[in-house]
Amino acid sequence: MQRKILFIDDSEMMRVFLSNYFGQYYVVHAAETAEKAWSWLDEGNFPSLIILDLKMPGMSGYEFLNHLKYSVLFHDIPVLILSSIDNSKERIKCLESGAADYIIKPFNPQELSIKIKFHLGLSKV
Repeated sequence: MQRKILFIDDSEMMRVFLSNYFGQYYVVHAAETAEKAWSWLDEGNFPSLIILDLKMPGMSGYEFLNHLKYSVLFHDIPVLILSSIDNSKERIKCLESGAADYIIKPFNPQELSIKIKFHLGLSKV
C-alpha cells in the first residue's frame, strides 16, 4: 500500500513542486489552505504524514497543528513544518505543540525526502 502525504501550503509553486517531486513515491494531496485540508480530512481521508506551512491566509499552520493534535482521529499523524520562519522560538513552539520536525525554507528536497522516510518509519536515519 502506497503512503499518503498531505501538503498544505498557500504557494501554488510549492504545491506543484512538492506534488511532482514526491508524487512518484507517494500518493500526494495538496491543499492551499488549512480549511481545505480539514475538509479533505473530514471526507474520510487519512494521510500517513502532513507537511505544513505556517504562514497562510485564514487558519494559520500553527492553528491547524494545534487543532490536529487535539483531534481524536488525527493526533497521531506526524506533521513536518516546512516554513520560511527561521526563528528558534517558533521552532520550539511548534515542536512543543506536537510537530515531528521543522524544516526551514529554502530547503533541499533530498533532505526533506530523508526526513519523510524517517518519520514514516521507512528508513533509519
